Amino acid sequence: MSYIILTNKADYQTDVQNEGLEIVETYEYYFFKQLKATYSIAKVIKDDIKVTLREEKDGKTYTNHIPLKFFEAYEKIEDAHEELGEIAGPDSESARLVKNTTNEITIPS
Repeated sequence: MSYIILTNKADYQTDVQNEGLEIVETYEYYFFKQLKATYSIAKVIKDDIKVTLREEKDGKTYTNHIPLKFFEAYEKIEDAHEELGEIAGPDSESARLVKNTTNEITIPS
C-alpha cells in the first residue's frame, strides 16, 4: 500500500473520485488568508489506475489521464505529511497549511 498527494488549484483540478484511491486527509494552503491550493493525501487501493487532471487555460479545458506511476508514491502517510511540509513551508503570518476535517475539496478561486 502507498500514498500519493493530489493537488487542486484555481487553474487545474484533480479528480479525486477514483475507485482506485481513498482520500485519507485533505489540507488547505492559505497565502495571505487567501486559499491558494487544496492538497489531498490518498491511499492507493489499485495501482493500475489513471488520475484525471483538468486545466482551464485561455478559455479552453484540457483533460489529461495520467497513469499512477507518474505520481510520487509514499510508503507511509508520515512520508506524505513530510512532503506536504516541504511543499507548504513553515507556517507564518502570511502562509499556513490547515487540515480540513471534512475531507471536502475546496477549489481555490
